[in-house]
Amino acid sequence: MVNNDVTNNALKKLNIISNNISIGIIEIDKEGSILSFNKAAERICSMKCKQVLHKNIADVIPKLNDVEDSEINKKTRKNEVYITGKVTCVTKIPIKKGGNIEETIILISDETEHVRLMKELERNKDVSEVLEAVLEMTYDGIVVVDKEGYVRMISKVYSDFLGIDRDKSIGKHVTEVIENTRMHIVAKSGIRESVDFQKVRGRYIIANRIPIIKDGEIQGAVGKVLFKNLKSFDSFSKKINKIEKQIKQYNGRSSENNNAIYSFDNIIGRGKAIEKTKNIAKKAALTTSNVLLIGESGTGKELFAHAIHKASDRAYGNFIKVNCAAIPSELLESELFGYERGSFTGANKEGKIGKFELADGGTIFLDEIGDMPLSMQVKLLRVIQEKEVERVGADHIKKIDIRIIAATNRNLEKMVHERKFRQDLYYRLNVVTIRIPSLRERKEDIETLIYYLIGKISKKLNKYIKGITVEAIEYMKNYTWEGNVRQLENVIEMAINIVNYGEVIDIDHLPKEITGRKIISNIEKLEDVINKAEKEAILNALVVCKGNKSKVAKLLEISRTTLYEKMSKHDILS
Repeated sequence: MVNNDVTNNALKKLNIISNNISIGIIEIDKEGSILSFNKAAERICSMKCKQVLHKNIADVIPKLNDVEDSEINKKTRKNEVYITGKVTCVTKIPIKKGGNIEETIILISDETEHVRLMKELERNKDVSEVLEAVLEMTYDGIVVVDKEGYVRMISKVYSDFLGIDRDKSIGKHVTEVIENTRMHIVAKSGIRESVDFQKVRGRYIIANRIPIIKDGEIQGAVGKVLFKNLKSFDSFSKKINKIEKQIKQYNGRSSENNNAIYSFDNIIGRGKAIEKTKNIAKKAALTTSNVLLIGESGTGKELFAHAIHKASDRAYGNFIKVNCAAIPSELLESELFGYERGSFTGANKEGKIGKFELADGGTIFLDEIGDMPLSMQVKLLRVIQEKEVERVGADHIKKIDIRIIAATNRNLEKMVHERKFRQDLYYRLNVVTIRIPSLRERKEDIETLIYYLIGKISKKLNKYIKGITVEAIEYMKNYTWEGNVRQLENVIEMAINIVNYGEVIDIDHLPKEITGRKIISNIEKLEDVINKAEKEAILNALVVCKGNKSKVAKLLEISRTTLYEKMSKHDILS
């Protein structure tokens, strides 16, 4: 998916890194044939790469072939294997594609020295005495904890790498000293964890954690970073990070942008209308069919698209979003299909990967599908039918495996009759249709949404709001909400900006289109309001009655005496 030069450069650098770490790395294909064999593997297995390359692992190192696979994201198995007189710890990580194992990575670490040390400890030598001597001489990252998980010893190299004061870390719980550590767990369980990946200071290290057992009882645990020294690890880690950034920059994306963020739990409401829609969407998520989301603007179509992807078998694949209305028609093809280098003037000199290719193995969300030009509809139909794409300027096609979720606020059926949308494409997309109800159809959810949005927005704005009055809620429940949940969210945000810190949202903080009157910013005294109204009423009556005081008094249903008193009070000339 990336440029060959970039890929080859990255592979060369990774090969250098592989050959400079102390862990043996062996790569085998699904048939067991050895594809790569780094220098550490040569040293541990006492074999040269050229002797074993392309040979079956079962023939050259049968003991490794018998080791069970470790599943990713599950606890690593303790696989202790004796190879050429060495005690080694072996982990096999299967690389799967479409549920099938394509390759396997075998990681081997030489544990001979650790085993010797443990035997020394078991021969009644004092634990602290032996370990102190080891730590004084070591160039490795080592930490020792007691059975409660408190740090008893730590090598200077490791404390320097962690950026902590070595002396001050002694006596602290290991979780306060090393992030994402499992040392305290090993010290409790007594189960060894070997060749385990751990994120420290934004980078991954590979560590061994070994329980200290004396006279059959757990005394604590020793942890070791599996590199010759941490300076070299620091250098290697920076190189790997640099390579990752280069590839991300080339792709013009980061994995964070291609993940579904929302699940069905983020779709707020318990009314019958929304619950029915969510149940249909949950069932659709379990299939591989294309989905068409129909609903007014602001109803949450994108939320449903995220949730369907996240609940599907494609959850670990990319979730690619495309707003068909936001991309100019002349650029839409290159955005969706990508292009080869030098395809047109102004193109990226390295070419560009298209949205369809990025979604391979995952889901592509085509929002505002009703705004897609007819010329692009033809090309989309081919993608759906043939499961293949061809970049602009390319002379070859690529097979892809994608699921399409499309969304629109337009009447596609009417557009088909008006020849503004292809009928064949409509039927291809309209396999599972989910209609998202408007806020007018789910008024029972408005109050729940109001409280949810107040919590969400006040947190975002870092402004404490005590709540909302019953009157304000009633006004909002009786409003039509043409803009649906999106409009409701905007109104709540505006109200939170207006209301004073720590107070409640009231009707005066809502827009006039909801309450039917303007927001009152300055409150007048009731007496002043009454006097203004009284004066205005007398003046109006005088105009209607052409100055006849008797008629004015009769019209206002007051005596002539009272009329003269009020005219004098309000400085109305007779």
